[in-house]
Amino acid sequence: MNSTPGGRPFRLGIVGAGSIAETHAAAAAALPGVTVAGVCDVRADAARELAARHDTAWFADHHRMLDAVRPDGVIVTAPHALHAPITVDAAAAGVHVLVEKPMATTVADCELMIAACREHRVQLGVGHVLHHLPTVREARRLLGAGDIGRPAVIAERRTAHYAPDARPGWFFDPELAGGGILMNVGAHSIDKIHWLGGAPAERVVARVSSKPGVAVETEAVGLLELANGLAAAISVTGTGLPFHDQTEIVGDDGALRLSRDTGLSVFRAGSGSGDGTLVVRPEDDDIEAAFRDQLADFVDACRSQRPPAVDGAYGRSVVATATAMYQSAARTELVRIAPLASEAA
Repeated sequence: MNSTPGGRPFRLGIVGAGSIAETHAAAAAALPGVTVAGVCDVRADAARELAARHDTAWFADHHRMLDAVRPDGVIVTAPHALHAPITVDAAAAGVHVLVEKPMATTVADCELMIAACREHRVQLGVGHVLHHLPTVREARRLLGAGDIGRPAVIAERRTAHYAPDARPGWFFDPELAGGGILMNVGAHSIDKIHWLGGAPAERVVARVSSKPGVAVETEAVGLLELANGLAAAISVTGTGLPFHDQTEIVGDDGALRLSRDTGLSVFRAGSGSGDGTLVVRPEDDDIEAAFRDQLADFVDACRSQRPPAVDGAYGRSVVATATAMYQSAARTELVRIAPLASEAA
């Protein structure tokens, strides 16, 4: 990887020192020409501990980090509702931004982030890391090559242990998190549907359910119609069931099954094969490798002044779908998703 102008490495700041920040920091440590120049978290102990593991400076305020470190880029892993103000501040300082998914908690905040980064001519990437998993990338390639013919329907099902004893407290604050399992875990599911389906959702019908005493939903189901006419069903549940992460895409000539447990399999129409043909197996370190590839893409995008693999407009489409599903659940009706403001102009 080439160094930044002047021969120095790409200097990276990390805002938010939770568990996912460690994964990003490890990805940076594994890439030549990239260094973690500072870590920030309002929880001083968390910032100090992560900084110590990576031999770098720590801060309790992102403004101070931006001023003191002058990073080339920042990774934002703070609570979801803080993504927008931190991104806007970084952009104003001339710093490129890679923001964790979900991009924000509202479409308006997504558009604010896009506008700020455009105004200050910095790159905005969104951390939909599944785009860098070999199984998901191969599924997209096969679909693009017409391997199963014209796709007709997508079925996406994911489970997670979604309870206050398993996650940080802010995940259960509707204002900070923007929602529950749908906004957090379901963002991955919506992402897969959009990316593999080849278009964003245009209309949605959804229902959500919360446990007594829990302020956010722990279960969500929905039906999505993509802009290209493809239909998708999504189920994201957080109570009691064993881990499951599976996507099935059915086409005229066959089907694909994408599973975190078993990998990517292809089924041919009329073959009668119960197991299908395994195409790509998951690897033990594929998530870590995907984070490295994501960061490498972001750094290259910043250096070459090209858009990153997952840009702000795409990240906004995921948030738009999630928030439309919440609206549908609240109104018990179908909701049509408005186009991006810049696209509607």
